[in-house]
Amino acid sequence: MNIKKSIFAALLASVSLGAFAQEDEVKYEYVFQPHWYIQGQIGGQYTLGEIGFGKLLSPNAQVALGYNFHKVVGARLAVNAWQSRGGSEIDGQTFKWKYNYVAPAIDVTFNLSNLIAGVNPNRLVDVTAFVGGGVNIAWNNKEAYTASQNINNAIAAYWDGASYEPGSAEETLMNHYLESQTLRLLWDKETDADGNEQWKDASTVRGFGRVGVDVDFKVAKRWTVGLELAANVTTDSYNSKKAGNADWYFNALAGVKYTFKDPYTTRELPPDVKIVYRDSIIEKEKIVTKVVKGDCENGPKRIDVFFTIASTNLVGSESHKVQEMADYLKKNENAKITITGYADKGTGNARINKSLSEKRAEIVKKELVDKYGISADRITVDFKGDTVQPYDVEVLNRVSILVAE
Repeated sequence: MNIKKSIFAALLASVSLGAFAQEDEVKYEYVFQPHWYIQGQIGGQYTLGEIGFGKLLSPNAQVALGYNFHKVVGARLAVNAWQSRGGSEIDGQTFKWKYNYVAPAIDVTFNLSNLIAGVNPNRLVDVTAFVGGGVNIAWNNKEAYTASQNINNAIAAYWDGASYEPGSAEETLMNHYLESQTLRLLWDKETDADGNEQWKDASTVRGFGRVGVDVDFKVAKRWTVGLELAANVTTDSYNSKKAGNADWYFNALAGVKYTFKDPYTTRELPPDVKIVYRDSIIEKEKIVTKVVKGDCENGPKRIDVFFTIASTNLVGSESHKVQEMADYLKKNENAKITITGYADKGTGNARINKSLSEKRAEIVKKELVDKYGISADRITVDFKGDTVQPYDVEVLNRVSILVAE
């Protein structure tokens, strides 16, 4: 099946699931609570180099202990280890070597799913980014020492049969290339009394930094299986070659994660608040709807129009609420309306939320004017960003509040 067909099938499945979904009315909301977790992973590593991709692949493993102290931000101590590789190519000959390492690191983690979509234990996939650093302790570089001798012999043999003019640009370019393939930064060697270099069983320690992403798939309340991709950068001497730039290696890992206690708890809502969770075909997340009824015959009328996270689109019943307000304004020709937009403080930032709240108010005004013919002179628009939170329940603050009198 090609990619287009696969995407089409996935969309079809999501629409089918959404079409048959039922709404669930609940009297509580989910609240994040800090928690510890442990993680074990295994996979492969690619050490960046000049020879074929497959020749620089090696096994890799990692264990980690982490603590999520906020719904978005956490930290973990991760120990990554096993093997790295290096390689050179001289005159059609390929030379490669491997060595062992262990690299403890401290990472700062950012749960992007919670940042964007809020705490939702029913979500099947969580995406977490991380950035960190630590020390790389490497040893057993004997293969590099042997490869270095063979590379030097290959270079000597190449020059013995070379036909470049001495001092020519071609010779200079080739000389630079051949020198870059020699192992001038061997870190497991010593010089004996006669001045001869020989291999020494030693280790080396260097700092490194890294950035990456975890994608976790929920399989049980406290268990997830996941994939991790990480890019690591360290000093030029890591692969024993002197290139004048930092060395890189990349890890791809799969594994399991166990959380030591429930990562969320529930909190009862006030008796006058009702939350309806229902599946959304459009965003494949949860939509929260709260209907506030007003009195169409006597006194002011208030309707709250809710939005999904980071959205300014009117969907489903929320669009019908705008129609209900339009009907009221047509029936009460002297009534005027104030539309105030809001954004929840738990996601985004002040600048983004200010823009969101303004657009949420303006979209309701546009609907009233363009679709239902309400005069713009009867409508006042205001927006509060996340500086005012009309509800105690975080997700209900993604709202435009319409008051007509």
